[in-house]
Amino acid sequence: MSSKARKRYTGYPHGKIRAYWSAAITVLSLILALLMLGDRSLSLLYYLVLTVLLTAAVLTLKMRFSRVKTRDPLGEDLSETESGGQRWRSLLMLFGMLIVFLLLPLLLAPVHPEFWFISLISYTTSVSTAEVLFFLITKKG
Repeated sequence: MSSKARKRYTGYPHGKIRAYWSAAITVLSLILALLMLGDRSLSLLYYLVLTVLLTAAVLTLKMRFSRVKTRDPLGEDLSETESGGQRWRSLLMLFGMLIVFLLLPLLLAPVHPEFWFISLISYTTSVSTAEVLFFLITKKG
């Protein structure tokens, strides 16, 4: 990307009610995880680590999809020439993550039922938390 191009975010594209629902889902998912995994510290650690990693990945994807490149002072639109390949890579990455996270609980269920639960509740918490963080970041933009 050109050094003249600056990245900015257009603002939160959804209504505030979606961010509030996501916050409620995040809190309820955390409560459920603490109730179910509270006495098993290693499982709780797995849950927290997986949640942080997934939240970072989902938030990164949300930020990439919402990025708007400003126009070059010469009037050239940089988003068409430079982000076409990047957009397809991001879409493929999103599709791959969706497939992996849908199949991961099914693959882990025979191994250990607790890992199945951890992966599902972690995914729910991560997507909701990423939505809340995205709202807080883009609200100022």
